[in-house]
Amino acid sequence: MRYITTILLLLLLSSLAAQIQVLPDIEVSGESQVKIFLYKKALPYSTQALAGDSLRAFLPQSLPEPIPAEILLLKLPLRHYLHAEASSRMRLEADYRYLSPHPNITSLGLGMSLYAPKGNLLSNHYRGFSNFLAPSEEDIALNLRYYNSDGSGLNSEFGAADLQVYKEQYRFDRFNLNRVSTGFGVYGIKQSNAGLGLDRWGLKFSHQSVFDLPDYDWGNRIYLHKGYAAWHSYLDLELMMFDKASMNVIYDGEHFLPVPGFVWRYITDFDQQFSISNDPQTWPNDYAPALEKYRWAFLKYAPSIAPNTTIPLNLSFRLEDYQSTSSQSFLRKFAVENRSQYRLNEALPTISNNPDIPGLYFDDVFSNESMITASFGQGSVTFDQSFALDLAYLSSQDWRRVPYNALLKAESAIRYAAYPYVADVALNQHYFTLDHLQQDLPEVFDLSLGAAYEFGAFDQVYIRLENLLNAYNRPFKTLPNRGFSITVGIHHRF
Repeated sequence: MRYITTILLLLLLSSLAAQIQVLPDIEVSGESQVKIFLYKKALPYSTQALAGDSLRAFLPQSLPEPIPAEILLLKLPLRHYLHAEASSRMRLEADYRYLSPHPNITSLGLGMSLYAPKGNLLSNHYRGFSNFLAPSEEDIALNLRYYNSDGSGLNSEFGAADLQVYKEQYRFDRFNLNRVSTGFGVYGIKQSNAGLGLDRWGLKFSHQSVFDLPDYDWGNRIYLHKGYAAWHSYLDLELMMFDKASMNVIYDGEHFLPVPGFVWRYITDFDQQFSISNDPQTWPNDYAPALEKYRWAFLKYAPSIAPNTTIPLNLSFRLEDYQSTSSQSFLRKFAVENRSQYRLNEALPTISNNPDIPGLYFDDVFSNESMITASFGQGSVTFDQSFALDLAYLSSQDWRRVPYNALLKAESAIRYAAYPYVADVALNQHYFTLDHLQQDLPEVFDLSLGAAYEFGAFDQVYIRLENLLNAYNRPFKTLPNRGFSITVGIHHRF
């Protein structure tokens, strides 16, 4: 009986201890800014409280310290980005992007590129772009472009609108559809070049996706144009010897190619690896990239819908070594690579009916490129050096050299970065280059200097002295030389 009484007494005491105790409000006199937090109310602690208030002694030590107003302003999201650049060679570049707080509008932007290197040459490129987030979580991108070029007997106008819809995954009962990207576009081009004209427009469609099946992944890339189609399908396989293996089938409108793809890696040492890979690719040739690269180009000789450029052979042997920036090693990165490619229908420049304006044609290219790249440095100074030997030939023209492709390239850069100052010196050397007539071109010896000042966490002004020696540097023999120029610019977020 005594044990039962003891147990009952313990249960009663436990029940009383578990009750919520209602205590009277604390009466706080005076005008302290923290007194309201001493009342038993469900109020969050405010950083407006005075740091030196005497009543802070009664507040729990776990509450956060007040944050100064100027620090809070720095943490506000920066929604505007502006990049502007002007060159003494009559070139002006500007890009503006607005990051929207709206849940369905990600960003809006405008861009322009104006270039007038000579009195009779003028090229204006305008861009508009926007990104949206659909309620079903698709990312939507809309891009508008208008390019206009005049001079040397050429008048060119190009316009395009492209809509891309992307979603990482769609879920179904027995499989998932991953990395889904679908594009719709319309384009138009009108050119007049020394008596010859070009006036075309068309529609285009693209789709990429990967079926995530229980035993393997099946990917597809489809490109449809008016009167033209291309397809790249691949099956990812799990093979013990390879990090990645796939069987690819490519149809580019002219060729039907079954091609294996793979990645094999061997870890040779800590932070060092040797890899062998073959990555077949295909992509459509559009007018926009050609007009961005050459600006003044006549595309009459290109097919009404340019064929895909297809790379069935994209074989790479690579040895690379990376050192942590915190280590004592002066060598930061080192890589040796040999890459062999066989490219079908690559866009190449040639002469047009106008001797001052290049045209484009498509041909097959075989190339073998050997590269050595290294990065050195400690602290605020780094030095980058690369060498490349590129043997590229036109396989259908008795193995003639690819025009405007340097056989030997050596590129060096030294950079100093100690906030808020940045400075660099770069030297690019290109040797043994031939033009479209297989005639020797002068060597490129491009020496440039640059300096920048960072006046905020996201802001920078810079100046560059490019091609100090005014060396020969042309994308095509008859186009303006990219000689000495002074470029100033700014990156600003606000």
